Amino acid sequence: MSRKKCYLNALIFAYIIILLTCFSAQSAEWKLLSEAPRGVPIGAVNQIVIHPTKHNVIYIGTEGMGFLASEDGGKTWVPKNQGFTAAEEGTVSGFQIRCIAIDPSKPDTIYAGMAAFGVFRTVDAGTKWDNISDTLEDTFTKVLAIHPTKTDTVFLGTDGGGIYRYDVAQNEWTEKVKGLKNTYIRALVMDPKDPKVMYAGTDGGVAKTTNGAESWTVISNGITSRYVLCLAIDPKDPKVLYAGTDGGGLFKTIDGGGKWEPIGGEIWLAKPPAEDLVTPSGDVESTLVVSSVVINPINTSIVYAANQTGVFRSADGGKTWEKINTGLTSTVIKCLAISANKSVTLYAGTSDGKLFAYTEE
Repeated sequence: MSRKKCYLNALIFAYIIILLTCFSAQSAEWKLLSEAPRGVPIGAVNQIVIHPTKHNVIYIGTEGMGFLASEDGGKTWVPKNQGFTAAEEGTVSGFQIRCIAIDPSKPDTIYAGMAAFGVFRTVDAGTKWDNISDTLEDTFTKVLAIHPTKTDTVFLGTDGGGIYRYDVAQNEWTEKVKGLKNTYIRALVMDPKDPKVMYAGTDGGVAKTTNGAESWTVISNGITSRYVLCLAIDPKDPKVLYAGTDGGGLFKTIDGGGKWEPIGGEIWLAKPPAEDLVTPSGDVESTLVVSSVVINPINTSIVYAANQTGVFRSADGGKTWEKINTGLTSTVIKCLAISANKSVTLYAGTSDGKLFAYTEE
């Protein structure tokens, strides 16, 4: 076979692969897993957590029905609120589960943060919860984080009180705010290879610690919005992170926060709202809030971001984006979560209490 013909065949093969990849992404659609029954105030889905080894087990934290668990991939759900103080008192605000974290070494141990009532823990997958907030000074919880290999400590970000570290053995919380310029914490992510390295999204930019939260440094060079609502860290290359902001779009760093760059153009709301992503060269009315960002753990070039108009997908590390809203009947997305088993499944929780799943083969 001639060199020219070999080259032509290679080009054709590459083109087919590209077409198949695009078709796979665009032909997939969202499926509704659950929604609130009529008359039941489930409220927004604040967080989705997938069991680390049993991928059909899903937990969600909601505004109206507390902690819900599914053991069949989201087909059926069971409320698991026994032990939550506010739930026993019957106060509506008590059913607001703001954040969830699973102990990866003992998945039946789960931590849940309740609006203004502190942190609760279960050791039996939600059958019963115990309040572990006795030494916690600020009970307005926002986000929880546990390192995949160092599970003897838990970190909590609060709504105005900064960051706390929980020592499991001592059952004690310690404030860790040295160096933080802003104590409103919106996101926490940990370097999967180094438990001493952690990043926080705050109302004053991104903060980083390299000593297990003993001290923090603001690392927002290049981020044009002070409000950082969500963070995602590349599981294969932890120096790569994405930061979603309120009003400034989405940013990426490839050097652990030394410098951030806007990616794919800022995500804007056009006038009228566009069907696809619009960059600042379009007819701009206002910026969008990037509420959640997650990375495909198998192919980390694939990134998903959510805002008030739905979910966007990038297959090239954020350079270009496509909207993937087919099947979404609610597009105001509060949170995303991703699970990788035989295939990659993306979950989206909405502001009106619905949960959707999107699977890439």
